[in-house]
Amino acid sequence: MRRQRKSCLDQFCKAACRATGLSDFGDPYYRSGLRILLRSLRRDAKLTLIGRRMLERSITIALEQRLLIQELRKTQPEIFTAPLLPPVIITGMPRSGTTFLHRLLAVDERMRAPILRELFEPVVQSPGPRRWLRDLRLKIELAVMRLLNRGLDARHFTRSDEPEECMFALAISFRTLLPWTLAPVHSYLAWYGNADRRRKYHEYRDILCLLQRRAPTRRLLLKAPDHLGGLAALIESVPEALVLVCRRDPAVALASFNSLIDGLHQVTSAGADKTKLGQSNLTFYATESRHYVSAYPTCRGHILEVDYEELTRQPLQVMMRIYERLGLTIGPELERSFGRFIAENPKDKHGRHVYSPADFAQTPEEIRRNLAHFG
Repeated sequence: MRRQRKSCLDQFCKAACRATGLSDFGDPYYRSGLRILLRSLRRDAKLTLIGRRMLERSITIALEQRLLIQELRKTQPEIFTAPLLPPVIITGMPRSGTTFLHRLLAVDERMRAPILRELFEPVVQSPGPRRWLRDLRLKIELAVMRLLNRGLDARHFTRSDEPEECMFALAISFRTLLPWTLAPVHSYLAWYGNADRRRKYHEYRDILCLLQRRAPTRRLLLKAPDHLGGLAALIESVPEALVLVCRRDPAVALASFNSLIDGLHQVTSAGADKTKLGQSNLTFYATESRHYVSAYPTCRGHILEVDYEELTRQPLQVMMRIYERLGLTIGPELERSFGRFIAENPKDKHGRHVYSPADFAQTPEEIRRNLAHFG
């Protein structure tokens, strides 16, 4: 069995080497996460055909990007030693306003929020027709997901040319929440909750350098709830960052996240289990939030917390506090742009998302009790 796992891992690595013509993957720490992910896919996931294709493609692209980034470290090391403009990084529990805040801040042209397709592949290997085909394939995959999951846009609006989570760029580490969003890899999620993330965030800084060189005068604006439990490691590697941490009633946030992930798993897996999903998410976020609470005292100088209720009721007031912390001003034109975005993007714009803790055999009291330290 162990030989079979190693063979599968090596097959993915060899395919990435053939596709890029490269062979150096850099720091081998990623192999432990990939090995656990492959085992979890085999034992837990019961993938459908589309699920298998999506996971295989995700793994392959991540390995190709590892090779390409490592090659740049050797051939163009100056990219990774260039100073970073202080990035703004948004995190918090999923469904706590992170997406709205991210896209609202992206209205400011001094900020640059990378779009999904460039986060998926920070290094472009082959511009031209082949690149066009890869972009088309991503659009088709997203369209298929929407077709098979009619409520997906109401849960999370995603397009290849829209700002998206930097979790996709960190797929190269095989230490992210991304595989869990694609398939019910319960044992991988349990491992990831306590996995060391320091080397992952060393690579995150390299990714930020790659993204910034495309627009050197604009401040990077990034978002991923996946950062919540790794803030100490993130700030150690990117001390320039201001981290915005969104806070919302965890019973509401977790129930909404359960619904989002269940909708995705229903497409990719023949063995999706709502009760097991709810328990895995609750256990994971109890651990993640404890990591955050533990890191907060030493990282508080880099953190600004944002309350969901205030963000939804008085978003411009929240913007004022953020910009004051950044040492930037909001002029009349930018204030009008924020106002237009808020007016054009009301809650439920893409459909109403209906969910309940009971759908996942949970109660609000149980969720709040397990996350009381994060209250």
